[in-house]
Amino acid sequence: MNLFYRIFSAILLAALFSFDLSAQDKKPLNHDDYDIWQSINNTIISDNGLYISYEINPQEGDGTLWIYDTEGSSYLDFERGYEAAFSPGDEFLAFRIKARFDSIRQAKLDGKKKDDLPKDSLGIYLIEKDSLVVVPDIKSFKLPEEGKAWMAWLLEKKQELPDTTASDTTATEETEEKSDKKKTKKPKKQEGNTMEVYHPGTGVITSFDHVTEYDFSKNGQMLSFITTKKDSIDSVFVHYMLYPGIQSRKIYAGPGYAKLLTPDEDGMQLAYLFTADTAKVKVYDLKLWNMNNDKLITAADTSAVNMPDGWCVSENGKLYFSGNGKRLFFGTAAIPQEEPEDTLTSDEKVSVDIWNWKDDRLQPMQLKQKDSDLKRSYLAVYHIPPGRMVQLADEDVMNLRMDKKRQGPFALGSSRKPYYKEMSWDADGKQDYYLINMDNGERILLLEKMLSGAYLSPLGRYVTYYDALDSSWNSILLKSGEHKKLTGELPVCFSYEEYDMPSTPGPYGFKGWSKNEDWMLVYDRYDIWKFDPEGKNEPVNLTNGRAEKKQYRYYNLDPDIEYIPENENLLLRMFNENSKDAGFCHLNIGKEVVLNELMTGPYSYYIPKKARDADKLIWQRMNFTEYPDLYISDMDFNDPVRVTDANPQQNEYLWGSVELVHWTSSDGDELEGLLYKPENFDPDSTYPMIVYFYEKYSNNLNRHYTPRPSRSTVNFTYYASNGYLVFVPDIVYDEGFPGQSAYHSVVSGTLKLMENPWVDGDHIGIQGQSWGGYQVAYLVTQTNMFAAAMAGAPVSNMTSAYGGIRWGSGMSRMFQYEGSQSRIGGTLWERPWRYIENSPVFFADKVETPLLMMHNDEDGAVPWYQGIEYFVALRRLGKPVWLLTYNGAPHNLKRRADCKDLSIRMQQFFDHYLKGAPAPVWMEYGIPAVEKGKEMGYELVGE
Repeated sequence: MNLFYRIFSAILLAALFSFDLSAQDKKPLNHDDYDIWQSINNTIISDNGLYISYEINPQEGDGTLWIYDTEGSSYLDFERGYEAAFSPGDEFLAFRIKARFDSIRQAKLDGKKKDDLPKDSLGIYLIEKDSLVVVPDIKSFKLPEEGKAWMAWLLEKKQELPDTTASDTTATEETEEKSDKKKTKKPKKQEGNTMEVYHPGTGVITSFDHVTEYDFSKNGQMLSFITTKKDSIDSVFVHYMLYPGIQSRKIYAGPGYAKLLTPDEDGMQLAYLFTADTAKVKVYDLKLWNMNNDKLITAADTSAVNMPDGWCVSENGKLYFSGNGKRLFFGTAAIPQEEPEDTLTSDEKVSVDIWNWKDDRLQPMQLKQKDSDLKRSYLAVYHIPPGRMVQLADEDVMNLRMDKKRQGPFALGSSRKPYYKEMSWDADGKQDYYLINMDNGERILLLEKMLSGAYLSPLGRYVTYYDALDSSWNSILLKSGEHKKLTGELPVCFSYEEYDMPSTPGPYGFKGWSKNEDWMLVYDRYDIWKFDPEGKNEPVNLTNGRAEKKQYRYYNLDPDIEYIPENENLLLRMFNENSKDAGFCHLNIGKEVVLNELMTGPYSYYIPKKARDADKLIWQRMNFTEYPDLYISDMDFNDPVRVTDANPQQNEYLWGSVELVHWTSSDGDELEGLLYKPENFDPDSTYPMIVYFYEKYSNNLNRHYTPRPSRSTVNFTYYASNGYLVFVPDIVYDEGFPGQSAYHSVVSGTLKLMENPWVDGDHIGIQGQSWGGYQVAYLVTQTNMFAAAMAGAPVSNMTSAYGGIRWGSGMSRMFQYEGSQSRIGGTLWERPWRYIENSPVFFADKVETPLLMMHNDEDGAVPWYQGIEYFVALRRLGKPVWLLTYNGAPHNLKRRADCKDLSIRMQQFFDHYLKGAPAPVWMEYGIPAVEKGKEMGYELVGE
């Protein structure tokens, strides 16, 4: 494998950034241009802040991994590199290297199976030595999170005869051959892969065969792994290595099977599941090894004290230690039973789903969740000193939350089980909360029928929760059990102020606790509030953004801490609802509260990332015309350096601009929307316009839209580049009237824009997907002002859809009509006329607008038959209608070929009706089923 790299000077990069073309030389985007648009992915900064790694990937084809030297302003690139990670101490960068796109594609054309496709390689770039080590055909790699700079990887299995030799390269124990007769049997296929352990400092690579699992301790001191040997007796070997040695040591060797090997953070303990059971269905024990005494014990098995009757350690649970290594968490479940022997032929078997009205979950949901139900495990803990198991969760209380280090005295359990049946129609989703004692498993019911979340403090002194019934934040003093109402007297709403669904609005959010739990932070629409959980001190508004409609939110830049620091600068994101500008500021919560604005402007930002050991940030910003390139700066965003220029070719294309528009709806609501205009917009010319909508969009003013094939909606950039105006109005809703609400918002906004002479009022189209698709289907029954309409996955008949199933989840659709997005606010039998009045299919005879629909046969959100009902109704009425159904496709398209096809057909449809372009063959004549896959019908009639 060759090393591909280039060193770029800052002068050359600056020249690329400043490159521009005159407007008259620019060209509109077309569907062949998608592949030249690239994206920046997987941005990371080294612990010392000296190096940045990121990928630049095309939408299809081979990408590039880059390293940027922040001191030398130089660049190094590796073709096809991805998923990079810096080692602790920043000695090297490890990354995967994809096989060439063309070679993978050719292998697929040759009919090769997935396992036979070209494999990834591993790249290890040694930073100080400026050299690259490449390892072909790797399956995975790991390196420590902290501490020591070494790593390990698994190689892909080689295509060769099964290995019958010893698999453990360091083992001294070998299983003897039992008899000459057994030697003549066909050898068993060996499990696992070859693992190689690499020490960059010495370049030494140590190899171990038939490794099934491996993992580093968090501090990088220990590497543990399991090897196996398949022979007359299946054997397993559990090993560990300590840095910097290259020899492994065993903690177990003998007959049996092991899995889920897990070290503690300090590399002093190992846990794993073990069984000597040779049956197909195995029952495992929990093993625990301690380095200090080199002792291996059984921590839990079927006979353990506190193990529920008929239960065992679950192989489907996860193992993890507490941060201090004093607790070991694992899963338990009912002892698995072996399936009875199959004595029936396929035509003798009955396959039936029995729907019972007493079931807590509908059969489709049960079937959807069958695999997870069969593999469900319930959390238990083994207290290492004194050596005692405690069961924490069970079938009634399945879910538990703990502090980040899992060291606190309590866990917070939650249960939705009593309300499973109501989930079919109740959009609120109730649950109960329990306080669970980590020492003995005792539980206390704290809260019932809660509509919002509850949060346990890390030290276990408080639980805070939001009471949706009176819109208040509250705390429970766990020592006394007393409840304190913290926000009841404040003249501020802590639930969603603009919530317009017929269900209960939730809170803006809880952010966290101080180190000593003296205070906690809670959000309202704009501000961050500091509350005393004891209720003794008055609440403090830390940001005071409401008057200027500025919203503040806290970003935790250190994922290792679980509290909010005091007397330190906290990074806040700031967003102005009026201007849509965004930026950052520092908040210091000390004796005095200090809020210091750092940077703001007409941009949107990704969440910044901080170097672990240096005061450096990497971040990305964007607006409609600026791609979210990568920057680096200090903690105050001073002297930012632009690191990337991912899409310099944008300067060659007509792009466009975006602006906020305001109007008053026909219902009297003050509304906002976005208007995208073509580049070099001329107010003396007229332009066709497409209206797109989905709930509220105006806060996305500064979002960038890369040209790419459409999964379901119009691409604003693409259509502006091709001479369209694109209008995106916000919509506000009245309960029971979702269709009419859309009409009042969309039509009033469109009429407002039509007052401008540059809007071609005779050539306006509308487009929407899903909820937006429904509204498109409804609007064309109410008005003929649109020259063309495209509806993706629309509900056309709320009466038939109401009792249907969301096949993606198995849930009944009732809840979304009664209390969620559809906003009817009652059952079908309580408000039958509301369902009919809002259903487009009942008014199909009113439609005069040509309609293109997309509805796919594997749509898991909106049933395919909804599109079919509308299509066959309009077809019978002689209305111009087309339905695109992508076979095997979900609600929104995923396959790139399907996305390209939709993009072409949607533009041809709109170009025909809004620009007067000739109709394509597929619109004029259709594509007969016998020509499916042979003819695409893109050709324009008459050309």
